[in-house]
Amino acid sequence: MKFTDFKTRTEVFEKFDIDFEILNFVKAKDFQIDEKDKKRLLKPFSKPRVFNSEYSICEMIISQILSEVSEANDLPLWSHYYLESKEIDLSGVPDYLFALEKRGGELYKKPIVCTAEAKKDKFQDAWGEISAAMVAAQTENGNDDIPIYGLVTTGINWQFAILKRKEFILHGETISATENFQKLLDYLNWIFFDARKNADILEKLENES
Repeated sequence: MKFTDFKTRTEVFEKFDIDFEILNFVKAKDFQIDEKDKKRLLKPFSKPRVFNSEYSICEMIISQILSEVSEANDLPLWSHYYLESKEIDLSGVPDYLFALEKRGGELYKKPIVCTAEAKKDKFQDAWGEISAAMVAAQTENGNDDIPIYGLVTTGINWQFAILKRKEFILHGETISATENFQKLLDYLNWIFFDARKNADILEKLENES
């Protein structure tokens, strides 16, 4: 099955027997950014042409923000890379995933610790796709104890989730990049810091085995 076959997260939960909960689990970890860089990241929001398509939103807004925070946490961002779990016959191309590098940076290696999806307006469709990608990532990692983070955004509005074993937790708060930009950066910083820590844990376990 393809990630895009799932139109709602409920379909994913029923297919893979996953529990669902809404809980404000994301914390803020202060992200230091100078005013020049903040203005650069915010500038595209004032350009109506940026919001003409998901492609332009991805390129001019989302990629820039994610890159800024993920690089600070030394957690590589992979844009539109194929993800497949043969074990559960589930595959697709999330807009972004986060994992450490191998082979000189040409490929990512397990664990995949976060996936993200951009949608112009349909959060329901986005969560269907990205929750399926989170399940595929978890299965591919081969370790249910490593949580998978999920992000869905329109560029302006951002939502967050985490998959822990068979429990999917949706953060109950939607963050507006135009109204609470620093809070968005702080939330992303906390997520990527924790995700990088989890990647290091699994890498250490694999090296010891």
